Amino acid sequence: MKKLNWLKVWWLPVCLVAGCSTHSDEPNRENFTVAVSNFLDEHGDMCIGKVKWPIDITKDEARQRTANSLQLPVMEKIGLVRKQQISDSTMRYTLSDEGKKYYLHKPLPSMAANGTVTMHDGDVCYGKLHVDKIIGWEPPHEVNGSERTVITYTYMIDPAPWTKDSDVQRVFPVVAMIVRSGGTLQLKQVVVLTKDGWKGEIGFI
Repeated sequence: MKKLNWLKVWWLPVCLVAGCSTHSDEPNRENFTVAVSNFLDEHGDMCIGKVKWPIDITKDEARQRTANSLQLPVMEKIGLVRKQQISDSTMRYTLSDEGKKYYLHKPLPSMAANGTVTMHDGDVCYGKLHVDKIIGWEPPHEVNGSERTVITYTYMIDPAPWTKDSDVQRVFPVVAMIVRSGGTLQLKQVVVLTKDGWKGEIGFI
């Protein structure tokens, strides 16, 4: 009995110092904060959706005021692209040396109108998200043999300096909204329980 009592006294400080169990599978705020934070470290890059360069703008596109025809001249104004007239009807825009600093060469997802997720080799990015705080989560449930849930959280962002330009904010309204809404806008993230704990999953809610 004395030996058992000694073991109990010895075990308590060891647990306090080293931790008896991480309980990384528990659906709690601490574990979900770690899961979303790790996911954003890898996938939290916010980009403008211009993945292939150069980009050509025709006179017809300019008359129709397409997104590229409005956005690329602003990107030229702030020094991210340069233009070249390649024909009577077409202007070509390429990334400048400054613009190349913001082109991230890594697999990045985008979603089509039908909900299909496509991976791209890179994109022009304007900031990276970090977890601000976990707001809540849905009750975990099993889907295709895996336990998962959806976490709601607020974020902080480190924006590129050029996102402050008023013309950039005008032609890239989503960029402006994401940058100004740090700490208030609520985002959602799917997490799945794995043998190593909760992990974020690429996808769109």
